Amino acid sequence: MKKHLILLSGLLLLIFSSPAHAQDEQIFKDALRYTVKIETRVEIPFDGDKKGFSTGAGFLLDENLGWIMTNAHVVTRSPSHISVAFYGQRSQPAEKVYVDPYLDVAILRIPPSGVGAEARSAAPDCDGFPEIGHSIGAFGHPWKFSFTGTRGIISGMTSRLGGELLQTDAPINPGNSGGPLISMRTGKVVGMNTATLDNDEDQNTNFAEPMRYLCRVFELLKEGRDPSPPDLTVMFKEDLEDRRQLVVAKSYLGPDLLPLREDDRILGIEGYDGPIENEGQLIHALRGRLDNAAIKVLRHGKPLLVAGRLNPAPLITKRKGVFVSGILLAPVQYRDRSELGHSLRVSYIEPGSIGESRHIRAWDRVLEVDDQPVASLEQLHEHLRFAHDQQRRVLLKIRNVSSRRDRIYNYKDIYLEVEDLQFLGGDSPQTLNSSS
Repeated sequence: MKKHLILLSGLLLLIFSSPAHAQDEQIFKDALRYTVKIETRVEIPFDGDKKGFSTGAGFLLDENLGWIMTNAHVVTRSPSHISVAFYGQRSQPAEKVYVDPYLDVAILRIPPSGVGAEARSAAPDCDGFPEIGHSIGAFGHPWKFSFTGTRGIISGMTSRLGGELLQTDAPINPGNSGGPLISMRTGKVVGMNTATLDNDEDQNTNFAEPMRYLCRVFELLKEGRDPSPPDLTVMFKEDLEDRRQLVVAKSYLGPDLLPLREDDRILGIEGYDGPIENEGQLIHALRGRLDNAAIKVLRHGKPLLVAGRLNPAPLITKRKGVFVSGILLAPVQYRDRSELGHSLRVSYIEPGSIGESRHIRAWDRVLEVDDQPVASLEQLHEHLRFAHDQQRRVLLKIRNVSSRRDRIYNYKDIYLEVEDLQFLGGDSPQTLNSSS
């Protein structure tokens, strides 16, 4: 408390005032030193991303390494061109170190020399979750108003949107994504601004990735270990009555992997003290434990320890696809993908392209090319290259979900000219243009 002596109408008054506002101002001033503005440009997007230019936020986590944390959707899960700018500085190129396939988080890298003299690493709170009512501030660039702070409270925790997220009434708008959610009590970063409820009747329901989960990814990376979540080809039953139970509906894990069974109720993870009540908690507990995972389950009413290994989820930064005549073909990534059989999916259609003119649509599944099953993207690229050299079209056999009442699928044969052939991701072969 601060004391103020005021002379009023001949009376000397002693007034106490709280320094809370001054503390809040200092917390936001500190945020200026570690928050960055991120610009992303995407030319060929995989599904879930869009072609074009976008702006978001991020925050510096390690000034010595030049590592910056942001949302995966800010830098996209597609090949992209990224630049970052600290407050009062020019933008500079950044590269992806890691993009998570489960949490909406990515780690970027700039040269340590690119971290300005005024910049400082954020102080993350990795120990727990802020309680309901905890005062917080969101920092970022809402609606392109750069380096802007807003205030609110923690409203709760939810797993209704897939992972486990902090809920807040602090305004989070386009441009805030990837920025820090800051405790106004401690000045530490407790989460990362991620999403808002897209509903015209909503009264400020917003969400952030909890810092506790993000810290685990960051710490494993710094240790030189793979932070990837498991390639958990397991379906869980919907928790319709909010009983906070995680029960296996069906497992597609191979015989050499963790032997989970239908109706197994997940109780805990060996070597991990936290509860396992939803998928977000399970994924968090398994990071860094994939080679020797041990899960406590309740099977037929009896507790049992199920041990085995799990494969890491494929790296987003190694994602592959074949782009031809305006369509992007990529493997299906669903957990229950084995139900579909082996095929490629149309992930993106370039407006005005040859592919669009041939009535190819996003989500179409390519079953065969020239009457041959597609064994791999590399094989497909080579086949299309050969067809291009011969100046001939290829025949695509396609299946998609039908809107008719008497069937599940529609089938169509489409002849496609081979132009603008590109292999995306990995060690990409040289681009093949139609003029070559």
